[in-house]
Amino acid sequence: MKLTAIRLTNVRRFVDPVEVTGIGPGLNLLSAPNEHGKSTIFDALHALFFKDAKSWDKEVRALAPHSGGDPEVEVELTHQGSHFRIAKSFTKSAGKGAARIWREGVLLHQADAAEVWLRDLIAPPKEGPVGMLWLRQGLTDFADAKDTLEARRDLMSSLSGEVEAVTGGQQMERLRRRLRSDLDRMVTSRGARKGGPLAEVEARVAALSKQRDALTGQVADLRQLLDQRRLQLREQAELDAPEETAARQSRLNQAETALAAAERHREKCEQARRALDLAILQRDGQAARIETQAERLADHARATTALMQAAERRDSAAEQAAQAAQQLKQAESVATQARENVGLARKSVAAALRAEAAEQAQLRRTELGERLAQFDALQAALAENRQQVGQGIDADALAQLEDLARAVTLAQHARTASAAALSVAYLPGGTTRLRLNGETFDEGGEIALPEGGELEVPGLATVTLHPARSEAAGAVSEAETALATALDQLEFGTLAQARAAHQARLAATARLREGEATQRALAPEGREALVAAIAALPGGTDPQPPCDPLPDRTTLEAALAEAEAGQTRAEADLAKARIEESTAQQSAHGALAEAKAAEADLDRATQALGEREIATTELAALRAEMPALDQTVAEARAEDARLTAAAPDLEQARATCQRARSVVEAAQARLQDLARDLAVLDARISAHASHAVEEELAEVTDQLAVAEARQQALHFEVATLRRLDQALEAAQAGAQAQYLGPLMAELTPLLRRLWPEAEVQVDADSVLPSQLARGAAEEQLTQLSGGTQEQLALMVRLAFARLLAKSGQGIPVILDDALVYTDDARIEALFDALTLQANDLQILVFSCRQKSFRDLGGTSLAIRPADDRD
Repeated sequence: MKLTAIRLTNVRRFVDPVEVTGIGPGLNLLSAPNEHGKSTIFDALHALFFKDAKSWDKEVRALAPHSGGDPEVEVELTHQGSHFRIAKSFTKSAGKGAARIWREGVLLHQADAAEVWLRDLIAPPKEGPVGMLWLRQGLTDFADAKDTLEARRDLMSSLSGEVEAVTGGQQMERLRRRLRSDLDRMVTSRGARKGGPLAEVEARVAALSKQRDALTGQVADLRQLLDQRRLQLREQAELDAPEETAARQSRLNQAETALAAAERHREKCEQARRALDLAILQRDGQAARIETQAERLADHARATTALMQAAERRDSAAEQAAQAAQQLKQAESVATQARENVGLARKSVAAALRAEAAEQAQLRRTELGERLAQFDALQAALAENRQQVGQGIDADALAQLEDLARAVTLAQHARTASAAALSVAYLPGGTTRLRLNGETFDEGGEIALPEGGELEVPGLATVTLHPARSEAAGAVSEAETALATALDQLEFGTLAQARAAHQARLAATARLREGEATQRALAPEGREALVAAIAALPGGTDPQPPCDPLPDRTTLEAALAEAEAGQTRAEADLAKARIEESTAQQSAHGALAEAKAAEADLDRATQALGEREIATTELAALRAEMPALDQTVAEARAEDARLTAAAPDLEQARATCQRARSVVEAAQARLQDLARDLAVLDARISAHASHAVEEELAEVTDQLAVAEARQQALHFEVATLRRLDQALEAAQAGAQAQYLGPLMAELTPLLRRLWPEAEVQVDADSVLPSQLARGAAEEQLTQLSGGTQEQLALMVRLAFARLLAKSGQGIPVILDDALVYTDDARIEALFDALTLQANDLQILVFSCRQKSFRDLGGTSLAIRPADDRD
C-alpha cells in the first residue's frame, strides 16, 4: 500500500478543503513551520484508517474545527496494482458517519463493508502502524496495547515459520501455564495471594505469634510484679526497724542543738560589730571637725593675700586703659583724613572714566547702526529667494520622476532587445543600395527595429516593417504614460524642465540659507535686540557739554592707589588702637572685678572662722582628743575579730538540721507509700495467678510450631515452582532467539550507520529494544538521551517496515517531527538511512525544521487549497 494524495475538509484549522498531492513511492518531505497543520494531517490519517466512521470519541472530536462542522478525510493510494480512493466523514450525531471506497473511479464499498475492507487492508498488524511504523511528534516509545504486542509477535512468528519450535511445543506452554496457575493460586507479584493457602497459613502464624507474644508479656509482667513486691517488703522492713528510727531521730536532735548555739553566737557578733561602727563614727566625726577648722584658717590666710594682689593689678590696669584711650583718639583722626583723601581721588578717576565711556559708546553706536542697515538691506533679497524656493520641485518628487524615466529607459531597452533586427550583405559587383527610413543602409551591421520602419529597394519596391505586438512594447507605453502623467501633475512639459526647476530651487535655497546666516551673524538675537542695544547706549544724540581737560587717567589711578594705601594703613592702625584700647578696658574691668571678688572671699572666710585666736585654740583641743578615740576603735575591732574567728558555720548548721529533718520526714512518707503500693501489687498478682497464663503460653507455643512448619513447606513449594518456571523460561528463551533473527538482520545495518560498533538487545517477549551497547558502555533504553532514543525508535520502525514489506504487507512509514533532538552530525546519517530505505519503502516525513531538512532530498510536498471534488 502506498499513499498518493491526502485531502482534509473541516479538520481543525482546515475549514476550507486542503490537499497534499504528488506523494511519491519513496521518500517524501512535507516541511512547514509550526502550527501549519502537519500533526493535523497525521491525526486525520490515523482516524481514517483506525477509527470507525460512526465513532465520535475523544480523538475524533479533537479533529472538529472550533467553528463547527463535520470532519472529512480522504486519501488516494495504490494497492496490489490498483488505484483506490478512501473517504470518511465523522459527525457528532450517533451512527451518522460515512465511509466510502472507490477502485479505479468506481464505488467499491461503503458503510460497514468499507470498514471491513479497511481492516483487512491494514491487518495484520491491526494497530501496528501507530505503534510500529507511525511515529508521532515528541514520542519515542512503542504502543504497548495488547493487540499491538500480539501483532509484533505474530509478525515475527510468521516470518520465522517455526512457531512450534520457537515456543518449545504446546506441551511446554501447557506446563508453564500449569506452573503459573499453581503459583498464582498461592502468590502474586507483591506476595501471598489473598484467600490462598499460603496467605491463610501466614495469617495463622502471625495470629499465633501475636498471641504468644501477648502471653509471654503477661508471664513476664507476673514475674516482674513478684520481684517488685519482694523488693518493697525488704525496703519496708529496713525503714521500719527500731534502731534505724532511733538513729534518725538522734541525728535530728543533735542538728537542732548545734543550730541554736550558732544562732546565739551570731547575735554576739552583731553586737560587737555595732559597737565597732559607733566608735569609728565618733572618731571620723572628730577628724572631720579638725579638717574643717584647719581649712577655714587656711582659706582666711589665702583670701587676705589675694586681696592685696588684686588691688595692685586693679591700679595698674586703670593706668594702661587711660593710655590706650589717648592712642585711639589719635588714630581716629589720622583715619578720617585718609578717608577724605581717597574720596577726592575716586571722584577724579570717575570723571575720567565717564569721559572714556562716552567716547566708546559713540563708536559702538556707529558700529551697530551699520549692522542694522545691512540687516534691513538683506530683507528684500530673502523674500525673493523664499518665493523661488516655493516655486521649485523638491528632491522626492524629482526622484519619483527619475525612477519613472528609468523605467521608460529600461522598458525601451527591453523592447529593443526583444525586437526584430535587420542586417544586409550586398552581392559582389552590385551597385544598388537599400534605404531604411530614407537613409542608405550599409552592410556589416545589425539594426534593431522596435518601432518598425520602411525599407526602400530602389527601382523595385518599398517594404514596410511593422513592429511586433509584444509585452515589451506594452511596457514601454505604460512607462511613458506614467511619466507623462507625473509630469503633467507637477505642471512640467518635460523631465528637463523639472530638473531645471529643481536646480533653481536648490540655488534659491542656498542663497536663502546664506542670507539667513548673514542676518544671524549681524543680529544673533534678532533685529529688535539690535535696535534695543543701540537705544541702550549712554549719551544718545544729545550734545555733550564742554568740560575742562582732565589729567591723564593713569596718573589719577596712581594717586587713588596711593591714597587707598594710606587709608589702609590708617585703618589698620585704627583697628589696632581699638583692639588695644578694648583690651586695656577689659583688663581694667577684670582687675576691678577680681579685687571686689577678693574682698567678698575675705568677708566669707572671716564670717566662717570668727576670731582667729579662738579658732586656733579650738583646733588644738580637737587634735588632743583624737588618741583616745583611736584607742576605743582599736579595742572594738579586736573584740569583733575575736568573736568572728570563734563563730560556728551557721549556714552549715542550718543545712545539717534541714537534712536530718528531711530524712525523718522522707522515711515516714516512704513507709506510707510502700504500704499503699504493696496493697496494689497483691491485688494485681492475685488477678494474674487466677488466669493460668503460663499454661496457656505453653499451649499456644505448640500450635505456633505446627503452623510455622506448614508455612515453611508452602514457601518451599513456591520456591520450587518459581525455579522450575525460570528453568523452563530460560530454555524457551533460547528457542525464541531464533525468531528475532529477521528483525536483527534488518535493524543491525541501520544502527551501524550511526554507531559503527553498536549492539542492541531486543526483548524476546515484547519484540522491542531494551538495551544499547556502544563499546564497553551498556545503557538501558530509559537511560539514553532524548536524541538517542528518537534515533533508535526511528531505526526500529524502519526495520519493522522492511519486514512487513518482505511479507507482502507494506505500509507507509510516517514520521511527524520525529527528529527534534537529533544533532546536525547524526541527522545527516539519518537522512542517508531514510534515503536508502526509501528504495523499498514509502516514507512520509513531516517537519517544522525547514532549514535542517532542506538536505533530506526526496519528493517535496506542500499543503495547498484543494479543487472541488464530487
